[in-house]
Amino acid sequence: MRIKGLDFLRGIAILLVLFRHNNLGDNYLYHFGWLGVDLFFVLSGFLVSGLLFKEYKKRGTVNIKRFLIRRGFKIYPPFYFFVLFTLSFHWYETHSMYPLGKILSELLYVQSYFPRIWIHTWSLAVEEHFYLALSVFIFLVVKYQSIGKKNFIIVFLTSLIVLSFAMRYYVSYPHRNNAVFGFVQTHLRADGILIGVLVSYLFHFTNFNQFFIKNKYLFFLIAIALIIPAFIFKGGSFFMNTWGLSMVNMGFGIFTLWSINTTIFEKKWNSTLSSVFAFIGVHSYSIYLWHLNALHFSEKYLDPKSITTSFVFFASSILIGSFFSIIIEKPFLKIRDRITRIKTT
Repeated sequence: MRIKGLDFLRGIAILLVLFRHNNLGDNYLYHFGWLGVDLFFVLSGFLVSGLLFKEYKKRGTVNIKRFLIRRGFKIYPPFYFFVLFTLSFHWYETHSMYPLGKILSELLYVQSYFPRIWIHTWSLAVEEHFYLALSVFIFLVVKYQSIGKKNFIIVFLTSLIVLSFAMRYYVSYPHRNNAVFGFVQTHLRADGILIGVLVSYLFHFTNFNQFFIKNKYLFFLIAIALIIPAFIFKGGSFFMNTWGLSMVNMGFGIFTLWSINTTIFEKKWNSTLSSVFAFIGVHSYSIYLWHLNALHFSEKYLDPKSITTSFVFFASSILIGSFFSIIIEKPFLKIRDRITRIKTT
């Protein structure tokens, strides 16, 4: 069963990415848009770890092989189709091919550490590394019967979050006076995913959610306060690379928990709007894959600086991504569910 609030947040995340990559220029959503990927990371950490936590609570064990197969059917077919299509089109347009090293970097999901073809696929590598690391982590804590040791798991996850921050601070400090310093390495962007995992663990194994529900409006205000710096400081600045990114990720973690504890998305006055955002969220993976192709064609055949071009970019990204989600992603998910005999969630 899909949770509309989480799909709504996915929709927000992909729209932020589109605002970041569109040609509208200097505006608040453009400057905040780079964090759309980090919202995806927090959501992914919460949802994907939650699948394993729920399985453990239901069965007392976790089938890691089945988990990885299901992730593979979700991630690989849309991505490799995207790679095949865009490389073929590039050859058709230019009669040349990208360097083999960059192609292998994409195919092997190491784009966050090695040169890549597309500017946005580094986040797919971060996600893939997360699936593998999470599998090892869950396998070990289940094997050694530690998954129910709440203090240990919470301290361990919190320590990893702090470690990711510390490494990011260490790398960023020599560039503290730079106007912009960027990084995409998995270990430097992992704290968003880890915050999602921590929130998921608190949700599934502790009474924290009851406390959260009683104080959810206070938490909502805290989340707003945590993300405000992203509207003040520019992405790539020393503050946003360090404290700012961690603050925003914590805010996103609160919003994630808030979205599953509110009925606002079911209200009649809000149902149409939330349904539109949720629809975009459901197809967000394929939209993310194809949106730069949509930008390329929009700017190739229209005035790159026109507002009309931005509108075409937004509309075509959503339409093309949704189309490929329906004809590529969805059929493979059905095959996945038939093979693993677990209903889609």
